Amino acid sequence: MATNKYDEIAQAAITLFNRKGYHATSVQDIADEVGLQKGSLYHYINSKEELLLEIATKSINGFCRELEAVCEQASSAQEKLERAILHHFDIVIGHLEMTTVLLREAFFLSDDQHQLIKDANDRYLNLWVQIIREGVATREFRGEDPRLTALSILGSCNWVYRWYKADGKKSPQEIARYFCDLHLRGILNR
Repeated sequence: MATNKYDEIAQAAITLFNRKGYHATSVQDIADEVGLQKGSLYHYINSKEELLLEIATKSINGFCRELEAVCEQASSAQEKLERAILHHFDIVIGHLEMTTVLLREAFFLSDDQHQLIKDANDRYLNLWVQIIREGVATREFRGEDPRLTALSILGSCNWVYRWYKADGKKSPQEIARYFCDLHLRGILNR
């Protein structure tokens, strides 16, 4: 399989799924976008659904790898959480089309494939829960429910895909810093 062509196909699918939605995007649309005949496209992909699964899986696995790397570089739970929030924003805003497809379109996968996405999402959520549990154990954070705290943070940070505009009043860094400060003030044990 030609990796460069596959990457081009995946990027075209991300753009089309973002613009038109998964259901409204046809395999022919993707083929047209990359200059292939529909039949030739099947040399690179098995189905539109499998392509969406691959995009979503690659995205979530990237989020996990990045968060693991961020956590290895930080010494305290507070520093880990701060870096995690800032880095999460960097990924969401830096890859807005891919994030939009992940958060909006991946739910259209079949039950079996959606379970794979749910499992990967759970892995990512558990990394956040571990950070918060560590902070509670070291008394850096207050909180009785680390999982609910992690869900709250991720929920608000993920929602940026719905309202962020590149030409808005605040830069991505200012928005990330605001969210970081807001969440840290909410859980720091002071």
